[in-house]
Amino acid sequence: MPRVRKYQNKTESQWGKAGKKEMLLSRFSLKDFLLNLFALAGAVALVLSYISVYLEPSELSSVLMFFGLYFLPILFFNVIIFLIALFRLKSVAFLTLIAMLPTLFYADLFVKFNKNETVPEGEPVKMITYNVGRMRLSRDGLEFVANTDRIEKFIELERPDIVCMQEFMMRNKDEYQQFVPGLPFRREFVFGNDELCGNVILSRYPITGSGVIKFEDSHNMCVWADIDLDGDKIRVYNCHLQSSTISFTSLIQRIATKGELTNEIREVHEKLRNSNKLRAQQVEDILAHCSQCEYPVVICGDFNDTPVSHTYYKLRKGRKDSFAEAGNGFGASYSYLWPLLRIDYILFPKEYSAFQNEIKREIFSDHYPVSTYIYR
Repeated sequence: MPRVRKYQNKTESQWGKAGKKEMLLSRFSLKDFLLNLFALAGAVALVLSYISVYLEPSELSSVLMFFGLYFLPILFFNVIIFLIALFRLKSVAFLTLIAMLPTLFYADLFVKFNKNETVPEGEPVKMITYNVGRMRLSRDGLEFVANTDRIEKFIELERPDIVCMQEFMMRNKDEYQQFVPGLPFRREFVFGNDELCGNVILSRYPITGSGVIKFEDSHNMCVWADIDLDGDKIRVYNCHLQSSTISFTSLIQRIATKGELTNEIREVHEKLRNSNKLRAQQVEDILAHCSQCEYPVVICGDFNDTPVSHTYYKLRKGRKDSFAEAGNGFGASYSYLWPLLRIDYILFPKEYSAFQNEIKREIFSDHYPVSTYIYR
């Protein structure tokens, strides 16, 4: 009897373990596991994009910059995960919802649907900022001369008071002086003796003072001009900040042909780190220069960074964003990844107002022009 009882106990124990294992396997769901995994990854990526805004340049922040750059795709991913989890009545939906709540503070920097038709009080000045891509980066491949002509006609039809252009190019000084004659007052900083390339400010109003902020170890630049608006003076900074100079298409091709993934990632990281560091220093140079100005300041141009970035956070501090104040629809200004990348801005003093901020979907460059009325 004792042997039988010992044998029976062993058998019951073995069946108990098998039963528990079978029960666990029956409860395991690959779909639920993947949903939880994706929800956690999406939430972490979204939180890192928030954090990246406040970090000074470093080895870590150059990596986190990716999360700020792809804030919109990360947000869309989290929205999809949230809807799936909600439909399946899974508690992980709360994790995704909590991670998405801070986006309420960023939403109007990317897209707005409440168009304001109320005209502000005060005197308006119409401004355009436009990276014209050296007149050679049109979406339809139009050659230089013809593309330059239609950019000029576009500006003339818009009838702006002030135009700030980056990557501006002309074949010679005479052509430059004849470009948009309705804006006779101008300040430029251009490279080259034959073809001229750089930043320019064109104005309908007199320019009473001007200068250039030259950035160290970079071909990028900032041109500024003091403009007399019928007795009211403002200072306009036309910025073209450091680009990351990374072609993701060529990166993928190089990895596919060479298979050197580690080296390619290291090279990308190094470029991001350097460009992030340079751009941060350029921002500090501009802000230091602004602090010495006695006039209201407008900062505009191609920042090469999104609204979820340290660059934007620093430059906008104490100022209004024309799109956030008066935009409608998507604010993306880089045409190739529309509507994901908004990198061109007009920032103006808090005591002013903006009206009819528009992103003109023209095909003359890889950027879209940004136009707005500023009321002072």
